[in-house]
Amino acid sequence: IDGIPVADLFLPKCEDAELKAQLQKACSLPSRSILFNIDQKSDAINTRQTDALISVFVKVFDEMCGYYGKQGYIAKFERDLESRGLYEKFQSTYQGFAGKTWAKGREQAILEGRNIAKAYAAITGEPEAIGNGIIDKYRKDYKLSIEDFADQVKEYIDRQPTGFRLNFFVDEVGQYIADNVKLMTNLQTVAETLATKCQGQAWVIVTAQEDMTSVFGEIGKKQGNDFSKIQARFANRLKLTSANVDEVIKKRLLAKKDS
Repeated sequence: IDGIPVADLFLPKCEDAELKAQLQKACSLPSRSILFNIDQKSDAINTRQTDALISVFVKVFDEMCGYYGKQGYIAKFERDLESRGLYEKFQSTYQGFAGKTWAKGREQAILEGRNIAKAYAAITGEPEAIGNGIIDKYRKDYKLSIEDFADQVKEYIDRQPTGFRLNFFVDEVGQYIADNVKLMTNLQTVAETLATKCQGQAWVIVTAQEDMTSVFGEIGKKQGNDFSKIQARFANRLKLTSANVDEVIKKRLLAKKDS
């Protein structure tokens, strides 16, 4: 906040030695957080699409890595180039052929096929014919997979300093899932796959406007069982009611005197 780490604002006010030590320990861990409203980031026409939820996670992760999140197959193309140490060279070469940056060109990748083929051929030393339709090939072969996503997150974490944490803060997940059991199962699978693959270094934090059980209303026995399973994947639950807000306003603000 205004160039001051949040920890530096809290620590001087913290009188509890144990809490202060925990805050200092938490702040000593290198981390990065991705915050997003899941409904806002979703490109799915409706949440009944089977890959609606995982596609949002993949999109925000690709964007954080600097790839083109709106089209997963283009992000895959960029990631493959970077794994071979050719991504930066491709961007500068593409700009030389197209007269515009790759950040602009990738938004119109279908129309930029010729320039992409030229740039790809130039950096790889392969014939231009090999580069023709390379984006179409990626689009044709591209598939969304929770396991592949978790593997990519693991690779990213492995490149970071020891003890690094990657946090996904997902807002309004309760309304997005509603009574869709498939999305509920997908969220459960994302959480447990990240936990397994990344050994606790990737966290998923979700919010709902109200108590999750009331979001579902009158749920049947089958949905109730599904709901209990997903709750097990989110063991740490913080219930923030309107009473908390009242207390903060009354005690912390209105009750204060000038002194």
